[in-house]
Amino acid sequence: MDFGLIVTAVSLASVQYVLMVVVGLGLIIFVHELGHFLVAKMCGVRCDKFYLGFDFFGLKLLRFRWGETEYGIGIVPLGGYVKMLGQEDNPARLREELERAKAGGSGPDRLEDDPQGEKKRAASGRASDNPSPKIESSPNVEALRAALYDPRSYLAKSVPQRMAIISAGVIMNLVFAFAAAVAAYLVGVQETPCGVGDLAPGEGAWRAGLLPGDRILAIDGKPAIRFQDLQYAVSLTRREQPVEMRIERPGVGELNVVIVPDRIRIVPTIGVTNPLLPILHDGLPYYPTSSASRADPPLASGDRIIAVDGTPVEGYADIHRELTLRWDSPVRLTVRRPAEKPGEEDVALDVSVPAQPVRDIGIRPVWGKILAVRTGSAAEGAGIQPGDSLLDILLPNGEQWDRNILRLSDRLQRIAPAEGSVEISLILGRDADGPEDGTASGGPSAGAERNRRTVTLPLRKASHYADLYTPDSGLEIPQLGIVLALLPKVMGVEPDSPAERGGIRPGDDLLAVRIIPPKQLPDLPGMDQLQVREMSLRLDAESGETRASYAFFWRELQRVLPGTLVDVTVRHEGSAAPAVIRGLAPQEASASSWTFPDRGLLFQAEAADLRASGFVQAVGWGATETWAAVTIIYRTLNHMGRGDVSPKALVGPIGLVGAAYRIASQGWGRFLLFLALLSANLAVINFLPIPVLDGGHMVFLLYEGIRGKPPHEGVFAALSYLGLAILLFLMLWVFGLDLGLIAR
Repeated sequence: MDFGLIVTAVSLASVQYVLMVVVGLGLIIFVHELGHFLVAKMCGVRCDKFYLGFDFFGLKLLRFRWGETEYGIGIVPLGGYVKMLGQEDNPARLREELERAKAGGSGPDRLEDDPQGEKKRAASGRASDNPSPKIESSPNVEALRAALYDPRSYLAKSVPQRMAIISAGVIMNLVFAFAAAVAAYLVGVQETPCGVGDLAPGEGAWRAGLLPGDRILAIDGKPAIRFQDLQYAVSLTRREQPVEMRIERPGVGELNVVIVPDRIRIVPTIGVTNPLLPILHDGLPYYPTSSASRADPPLASGDRIIAVDGTPVEGYADIHRELTLRWDSPVRLTVRRPAEKPGEEDVALDVSVPAQPVRDIGIRPVWGKILAVRTGSAAEGAGIQPGDSLLDILLPNGEQWDRNILRLSDRLQRIAPAEGSVEISLILGRDADGPEDGTASGGPSAGAERNRRTVTLPLRKASHYADLYTPDSGLEIPQLGIVLALLPKVMGVEPDSPAERGGIRPGDDLLAVRIIPPKQLPDLPGMDQLQVREMSLRLDAESGETRASYAFFWRELQRVLPGTLVDVTVRHEGSAAPAVIRGLAPQEASASSWTFPDRGLLFQAEAADLRASGFVQAVGWGATETWAAVTIIYRTLNHMGRGDVSPKALVGPIGLVGAAYRIASQGWGRFLLFLALLSANLAVINFLPIPVLDGGHMVFLLYEGIRGKPPHEGVFAALSYLGLAILLFLMLWVFGLDLGLIAR
């Protein structure tokens, strides 16, 4: 019995994609079982059933008989099986199957109806001179094998023949994977190039100084062509092992960088997204409530941005830089709009986009220690290190700031000169023995206060910022090149803000926030493409649940729809019981006082058609792809055993079906590659040395081949039950992950 894939009902957004998924996944199961079936037939084994899916309790979608074999589709689409005479995976039914093998089942092959049966066995060299004990009195499989078996039983075959039967399914899956990969490269595959789109603040790529638009040429000396190459190389690194990369930066040339992946998630990451084009997304060109939605004239999907305020731009990196430099200013985008009809020329037009005001509820959070320092930044040049406590900032010309850390980046960008720099002083402290992100009271420790020092560094306008905020992100101050921890504690509240009106006070502990979208969604362009959902975030670490940072919550506020409300759970200073402040409505600041550089533009992912120049090249690429698919399972299991990869990285049947559906929409080439990966993975998983799986059967056969006799029946049954228990646990685990019952 082969436990593999599940095909379930999926949203019928496209019948074509659903059919691709059903046929593709069914084909992987079919070729696996076909391998067992064909080799069993070649070895003379009687095959009673050939099924896709399992016919538990006799329930079937389809069945028919052709010759001696019943073919069908079972009601439970968890894999498939070939039922051979004398072969049984369930240890509880092993004796029953051996009885059936001895009796020969039914029809002309029954031994008692075959007076020449003994002669057949003598001719085959099997137990012809050995009296056969009754199966009922046999204590183990060895004695049972001494019985008179039907010559067409699986158990009557030699060890090499049974090995061939068991391994045939895996071999067929590998052949199918290779064929699918070759076909994919002949058809052509839309691949994402290996480059950088956006970065996550404070994570590996950000610390190493990577920028949007960087192209990754090689990873640890191996060429990197696809973004997938980066994902595989990083996710399967050993703990604390740096990754060496050769990158190409527009306008600069090639550079060598060393990046240490982060272990803050289920697999190691460096915190980058795939590269982007300077073309607005086909489905949703901008967030419906962003400043881009107020562009005049309106922007449209497919618009290519060719200039910002008259400055020509060639790629996404140029747009990102020019918008960052104009942080608090309206911009004029020159776009080239595709012609509406064939034969017409593209249209060039200027579009005015206002600055993006910040949305906020008025909480000034306490900030903790510096989490990360960017390579090549002003902070690194001044000797600032992770773990330093930022106690205060002395702005140029004696200007004051209100200690609202969320406003700091906007304030620094406004006072930085257009050209050159001005000096700014930071008052820092360090307490090597203190907690990593501040004290329990929410501020710098006494040791940090005692070890004060002042550093002076140049302040320049930021030309880039990190926009890939994740639940564990700190707050980036791009002008300085640092990321700060935001603690779940209130330093102060803005006057006449939603927080102040709701009763939130300085000193309150922030326990949780809940973002509640409006019940009636506004009628805005692109709303049908936007996924709107309620979001609940824990901000403290007391509950043991997944913790999110206030920085992530604040970044999410910039994208909320009109009418969104926020519930904040706090613990007032001096009180033990939490209090829920309900219905805070985020308010928008004026563009003259507080802005954010992200105007809400959404860009298309960069893609290139990777197509083999001929059959020979397709075979080479297909072989490489198949080998990579085979080895990645072993590498993943190895790193999971080391603790570098979490078991929560596993994907279950439901997740696989969902992934297959998404990939089917990306074209035949991409879908064929996915099937190749899946088929190779299924081959590897089925050949793991777990009883009940093909690999477990091979272990038993190797033992029998070496010892000249099968394992003791008790040992076989015990290991088989153990294998079933392992598979049951794995199935429950991955289903729990797929259904969200287990938090990733």
